[in-house]
Amino acid sequence: MSPEVSVVMAVYNGAGHLRQGVEGILTQTCDDFEFIIIDDGSTDETSSILDTYSDPRIVRLHNKYNLGLTQSLNIGLDTARGEYIARQDCDDRSHPCRLA
Repeated sequence: MSPEVSVVMAVYNGAGHLRQGVEGILTQTCDDFEFIIIDDGSTDETSSILDTYSDPRIVRLHNKYNLGLTQSLNIGLDTARGEYIARQDCDDRSHPCRLA
């Protein structure tokens, strides 16, 4: 069954704020979502931080090299299965009821 919402986030060298952005989505009151995270060829600790999450709602994609925000988000949109799309940046703070 497809999730109601696909949250799409592309990140490039965002290790400094990444946990804030990821936690803001994973702690939503609504849990009928998939969280598509595209690592856009990061060279910092982004990949290591993402490795610490095992939430089944996370769909991880990895670009071999930096394609830029627009192309990375389009890859995420092509992967999305939800009826609705929500955009998230790695440094965004999300209200717990954002997706509800």
